[in-house]
Amino acid sequence: MLILVSCLLLLVTALALIVLRVVQPNARYTWLAAVGGGILALASVFLWLAQMPFVFLLPAWKPLALFATPILFSADGISWALAVAIAALTVSTLLTAVAQPVFTMSFSWVGTLALGAIGILAVTADNPLTLLLVWAALDITELVTQLGSVNGPANNEKVVISFSTRALGIGLLIWASVVSAAEGNVFEFESMPVGASVYLVVAAGLRLGVLPLHLPYSPESRVRRGFGTPLRLVSAVSSLVLLGRIPAVNMNSGWGIILMILAVVAALYGGWMWLRAPDDLNGRPYWVIGVASLSVVSALSGNPVGAVAWGCALILVGGALFLASVQNPWLSRAMLVGAWSLSTLPFSLTASAWISTPGLFTPFIVAAHALIVAGFIRHALRPSGRDTLDSQPGWTRAVYPAGIYLLIITQLLLGWIGWQGAAQIGAWLQAIIASLLTFGLFWATRRFRIFNPVRAHWVASTASGLNSIYQGLWDIYRTLARMSHAVTLALEGEGGIMWTLLFLALFVSLIVQGTP
Repeated sequence: MLILVSCLLLLVTALALIVLRVVQPNARYTWLAAVGGGILALASVFLWLAQMPFVFLLPAWKPLALFATPILFSADGISWALAVAIAALTVSTLLTAVAQPVFTMSFSWVGTLALGAIGILAVTADNPLTLLLVWAALDITELVTQLGSVNGPANNEKVVISFSTRALGIGLLIWASVVSAAEGNVFEFESMPVGASVYLVVAAGLRLGVLPLHLPYSPESRVRRGFGTPLRLVSAVSSLVLLGRIPAVNMNSGWGIILMILAVVAALYGGWMWLRAPDDLNGRPYWVIGVASLSVVSALSGNPVGAVAWGCALILVGGALFLASVQNPWLSRAMLVGAWSLSTLPFSLTASAWISTPGLFTPFIVAAHALIVAGFIRHALRPSGRDTLDSQPGWTRAVYPAGIYLLIITQLLLGWIGWQGAAQIGAWLQAIIASLLTFGLFWATRRFRIFNPVRAHWVASTASGLNSIYQGLWDIYRTLARMSHAVTLALEGEGGIMWTLLFLALFVSLIVQGTP
């Protein structure tokens, strides 16, 4: 029941903001209402610890022959950590909103609260059917929110292609259930065959939200850093939770080796592009790719707890960096705690990431890990291009840092208590090697130009990279749309009756030929 309470606190707050916008458009306490609801939801998630593990079961759907598995949510040592991370990011996004030049009630606050509520439901989903429904609700929420906050047909196209990519991930989840049913298994994570896990790993990858590469907002838009941060990170984490539930893929099988190779290549590519990115927002898609790939590697290595640890780091460490829009030397130094959280050293947030090592792939994974951490340090210490709070009121200068410190404190807290990955020694040898390599890379970024490409060249090369995949998918969509339009014109034009008669004649002839 506590799961429902946490989600309802966020959803009711979002609904209250909409009502206030309609009834009292100039109300001055809307932000207080939004932050209050978020803080209550975060506190309620910590109350889960008093009853964990527990489940929240909805009444069974009928007919039971068709819906054999109920809608089930569970709070355990995996889902709790991700729920805390999502709730903390929601509150932090609202607290740091005070740094925006125009501080008025925005529907982005409503979207942030709604994403937080649905994200908590996603990470607590205990079977594929529940996760499928929550994914669909999350996709619809993102679609409506994005379409209402972007302008122009080109940006609308990006929103549609992003929605289509995630819908394909839902399709793969459905296909995995078909494979599981064909082998006589119930549609449950625990009983799902290893062969179906391959489709689930691919489904999680498709739903990371990296196509299109950048969100459909203008570069100067404040939405990219505010609402854009939970939009990117909550969607990714709601997909990575799948990796903590599925059975391990056999690494000796062909599919297991192929998936591991793809995950390693993606981690190296994401880490390299993240390290060389001109700023944190342009590099954010590569942060998601790199950290999510390390999560996939942990899952493929038979370490679901490590996969969840990387998911928590993705949203907490990345959230603190991407929400930091104000130049503050002390805050920049405090964000370096994120490097500790990413280090996999004992008692850090990701200490459980190396409990199961991926064998011959270990050197490449260590290199990718070092690239990601070095890139984080580089972006955290870069003050250029950020505003200041010198002209803001005193309460703003106090509230804004509190939003960043909340995520930093949560990183440290999850390294010690509350879930299965807490208070772990881990594989300290790999962690030390990765840390030494990280310091070497950070030293090199300040002395070699290859690590600091010209911004215009970097953006152009980026556009020809992953965006080419996006353009290819969109060209396929346009081709299919033109074909559909041509068929529609042929059937609805002046020759529509003739085509109808022709199809009727063919249909009758087929029936006649089939009769004895």
